Amino acid sequence: MKGTASRRIAVVGAGLSGLAAAYRLVQAGADVVVLEARKRIGGRVWRIEAGGLPFDAGAEAIDEAHRRLLALADELNVSTWRTEPWAGPGELSPLVAALEERIAELAARIDPAHPEETDDASMLDAQTLHGWLAERDASAEVLAEAETHYSVASSSVSIGKMSLLAYANKVAAGAAPTGLTMRMRGGPSALAERLAARCEVQTGTVVTGIEQGAASVRIELADGATVSAARAILAVPLPLQRRLRFDPPLPEHRRLALARARYGEVVKAALPYDRRLTGRLPELSAAGVVYQPDPSVPLLALFAAAGAARRARTIESLAAVDWSRETFSRGSYLIFGPGDLTTWGRRLPEPQGRLHFAGSEASSLPSYMEGAVRAGERAADEVLSAG
Repeated sequence: MKGTASRRIAVVGAGLSGLAAAYRLVQAGADVVVLEARKRIGGRVWRIEAGGLPFDAGAEAIDEAHRRLLALADELNVSTWRTEPWAGPGELSPLVAALEERIAELAARIDPAHPEETDDASMLDAQTLHGWLAERDASAEVLAEAETHYSVASSSVSIGKMSLLAYANKVAAGAAPTGLTMRMRGGPSALAERLAARCEVQTGTVVTGIEQGAASVRIELADGATVSAARAILAVPLPLQRRLRFDPPLPEHRRLALARARYGEVVKAALPYDRRLTGRLPELSAAGVVYQPDPSVPLLALFAAAGAARRARTIESLAAVDWSRETFSRGSYLIFGPGDLTTWGRRLPEPQGRLHFAGSEASSLPSYMEGAVRAGERAADEVLSAG
């Protein structure tokens, strides 16, 4: 496979972010090719069958505040519907409730585009959620409660590895103010499919290197072929970027990101429907979030993150996906650890020459589909502005 540089734009990665970028570029009249290593499109958006029933094995929940994602869905005629909140806070102990208040107070004064400008940003970035609780003599029971509330239900890494500033920044950027109560008809895969239908996507195409010249970008493929383009957008998770050869080498902040980026553990499993289950759903425990994805479909699902993911690998289910073991994901999503956001994390959107960066990682909402769309559209705007 060979391309000519001309004015072609290459997008590496056919997840939501890469597809959103390609779609916007195509709308603007650009010649675009999307290179995807998997044999399918969607990335961490993936609807499969579980006992003949539809099951979103990847990203699923969205929020009313996710304006760019919802606007894109509306533009492509993917309808939405409302359901129960993803996993409500329930009854919180006084100390965990105080941490929630502290996070809300910080979020109210953070500019998500410039978290480093927050008063005491470096100190807040160095502190973890676990550290904040431990400083206040949290008991083992309270720490376990916080682990379930933050890590198991959502963030996918232990609270001891989560920056307080980064978590508050995510809240400030619009993570889930209305409780993630919206879903897409056909799942987010429906949106990915409609985006892909408007672009040239080459699946089963594994990129191994990206070489920039004075006027073009040369993309090396695993089969020895190359693709040439005027510019490129890289929209794959950081663990996969670690495998690529970059010429010229990446700047220091990106090398630091590749060395330190922390992706959590998530297992999503479809469970046999049991009419004897009488508790209110969704139900959150140390084992994960049990919920019914769609009341019209007789299927229960389990979202198990962090420590719960390791236990979930042993359960019996109709279908299960362990995102840590997915070859072209290598983890759930990026979670900033202490000191990450104010050093390299805030700089992930910065382009390098003719190479631009998308993926939810390159946004202020790194673990949400909304972040993926924001980053994809921002990268497309950069390319179009560059001419």
